[in-house]
Amino acid sequence: MQMIDLFSGIGGFSLAGHALGWRTIQFCEINPFSQNVLKRNFPNIPIHDDIKTLDYDKITKSPRWNPSDTTIVVGGFP
Repeated sequence: MQMIDLFSGIGGFSLAGHALGWRTIQFCEINPFSQNVLKRNFPNIPIHDDIKTLDYDKITKSPRWNPSDTTIVVGGFP
C-alpha cells in the first residue's frame, strides 16, 4: 500500500504507516523546519511545499508512484 501524506508536520502518519508496511510516496508540508525533519527521517521521499499546487500529475510522475498499488491519502490538522 502506498500513502500520500498531506500537511505532514514531522511525519507522524508516515511513521505509523511504515510500521504497518505502507510506503510513503509524497509529502506535502509548507513549514521549513518540518521539511528538514522529513528529509532527515524519510530520505528520498519527495516533499511538495504547497497544497494548492500539488496535483495528480505531480504525484503520478514521482518515481515512487506505483499505479497498481492501493493509495491512501492522510492529512494532519494545521
